[in-house]
Amino acid sequence: MTTTSHAIPGGRIESFSLAGGDGVPLLVLGGVETGLRPLTGTEHVLTRRWAGRTSRRAVNVIGRPLPDDPADAERIMHPRVIADAIAGALRTLGRGPVAIEAESGGGRIGLWLTVDHPDLVERLVLAAVASETPPDSPMADRMRAWIALAEAGEWGTFFAMMAQQMKAATETEAGAFAAASNLQPRPATPERFIGELKATLDPSSFVTDRLGEVAVPALLLSGERDQIVPLASTQLVAERIPDALLMTDPNCGHTVRSSFAGYDQLVERFLAEGDR
Repeated sequence: MTTTSHAIPGGRIESFSLAGGDGVPLLVLGGVETGLRPLTGTEHVLTRRWAGRTSRRAVNVIGRPLPDDPADAERIMHPRVIADAIAGALRTLGRGPVAIEAESGGGRIGLWLTVDHPDLVERLVLAAVASETPPDSPMADRMRAWIALAEAGEWGTFFAMMAQQMKAATETEAGAFAAASNLQPRPATPERFIGELKATLDPSSFVTDRLGEVAVPALLLSGERDQIVPLASTQLVAERIPDALLMTDPNCGHTVRSSFAGYDQLVERFLAEGDR
């Protein structure tokens, strides 16, 4: 399996595809950590994570844009700009409509894609997602601290802080993040990660006022021990999307995809309801 690259205004965007059944194709969007490195070189990890989901549908993992000019990272990493880039790539490839499965920072991109390009989206799964980052919130304070550490190149401190904040009922989440920092103490593309964090603080990235326009079935999942995106933020999204279903796990932290009890089965059951 290989990663392909698609030209977008000001850069390119990568996608990794796994063939599958004839159900509605799945578009996967990861969290802001996706911007720490390109998809290329992670194909074996992606295959191991997503191959089990292909019995019913094809799976397409989309990375964050790679800007032609690193100085353009904050503009090109704006959630709405990323959503437009993904929409353009889908139309060029003749793919869609799709089901979106988005986690954390990828959720805001998925929401913009849904409200701005409704013809491309059939179902929506959002894990640990906030539609805004209020400037006076702990989320905003946390992001500003991450930005300061990243801009100073203090990646050891950054990853240690992240590992601490990832803790839930067990040490699994924190341990996984600590292992990642040991493998790659300095990200390959830090400008993308920093750019997305800054863009997420920009009020123009907030999609809360548009949530009532989401006209597709939506499933939201949240860990009740999430220290990154608090349950209340995900509840806000669920309350404003018409007929959205919210499910929580009392023992889960921020990494919902890997820690929410029965995650794959719950999501696949929801997606199967929309298969043609």
